[in-house]
Amino acid sequence: MNQRWTPDRYARTADYLFPASQAAVADVGLRRGEVLLDSATGTGNAAAVALDRGARVIGVDSSPEQIDGARERLPDAEFIVADAEDLPVPTASVDAAVSVFGIIFAHNPTRALAELVRCVRAGGSVAFTTLSADGWPNRARTILAAELGAPAPTFPTLWSAPDAAERAAVEAGLEAVEVRSHELRLPLDSGRGFAAQVTERLGALAALRTQLEARGSWVRASARLDEYLTASASSESGTPVLVDPYLVVSGRKS
Repeated sequence: MNQRWTPDRYARTADYLFPASQAAVADVGLRRGEVLLDSATGTGNAAAVALDRGARVIGVDSSPEQIDGARERLPDAEFIVADAEDLPVPTASVDAAVSVFGIIFAHNPTRALAELVRCVRAGGSVAFTTLSADGWPNRARTILAAELGAPAPTFPTLWSAPDAAERAAVEAGLEAVEVRSHELRLPLDSGRGFAAQVTERLGALAALRTQLEARGSWVRASARLDEYLTASASSESGTPVLVDPYLVVSGRKS
């Protein structure tokens, strides 16, 4: 994988992303007692959802720190330190597999997806989530990077468009592929700067903020980011909310 997270930086990000794990696990239709593989599990969001459904879980992540956190959180699951592009799981040995904003960060996402599918038995289900290039987090990263004098960050997925995501799933060996649009929602406190709040919640933005603060550039950068976020937020019952679209791609192994 090409991105590593420290547990303290990832914790709030994982909370924000949790609904996507619920959506992905729902799409594979787990039955009690079946085995789910969760590739790039992080601290085990999808694993936690699967365990609640009575499944058995194997979680894999390249970060030993994340795996330590997942083991502490979910002692009834099996967690392994390994790369998503080379899963230490026998071929056709699990009933279903998911990766929630995980394999899209691999050095070779296509290979990571092929590995995910390889591990699933014939007729088993696979689901993965992918980010939208139009989401506010991507634009926020671009704004902060510009304040550092750095190029816009490379968008971490080849499959932000539904047709590209569907094509990738089919080429990986899935049939009956469905691509569903979902949204992550981040409520904000109208009494505080939005830039401060989003950099507290998303680890990638927190890392950029740390660099800007070290250079004495955070005040100016946060003003630019606040302007963008204020224009982007919708209002729900008087509460400002940032809406981040994403896709859940699911199919059955042929």
